[in-house]
Amino acid sequence: MNITFEPVPEDRQRLLPLLLLADVSETIVGSYIDRGALFAIRDGEADLGVLLLIHEGDAVEVKNLAVAEGCRRQGIGRLAVAFAARWAREAGATRVTVGTANSSLDAIRFYQKAGFRRSGVRRGFFAAYPEPIWEDGIRARDMIMFELPL
Repeated sequence: MNITFEPVPEDRQRLLPLLLLADVSETIVGSYIDRGALFAIRDGEADLGVLLLIHEGDAVEVKNLAVAEGCRRQGIGRLAVAFAARWAREAGATRVTVGTANSSLDAIRFYQKAGFRRSGVRRGFFAAYPEPIWEDGIRARDMIMFELPL
């Protein structure tokens, strides 16, 4: 596998199906899809995933990181985190942040294994979503925030 991270300056909507793997609301994705640097995670001509980074102040936020279901557990997510950290350093950031639902147990485990530490909770964050989100029998209510110092 030859994984690359290719900037997507235009036609971002083509990656919407991948973005929706990490954020189930098309309305919410639409509110941030043009706010940051969007990268297609590719192997040759195939889109395997997506990474959206937003630089604000001293931090770069991983706003959306998704890997296609058939490509998971192959190290692509770890490569994406490493890419995000390099990109953040080059942008002058001192930390990378990410938030995930309290119900996203796999994502919580993933980010902790990748070196992120819990940095806070945004209570009621998912109340803004049009439909309730359920994962593993747990309702998504709060966003758990993580931080990776650079």
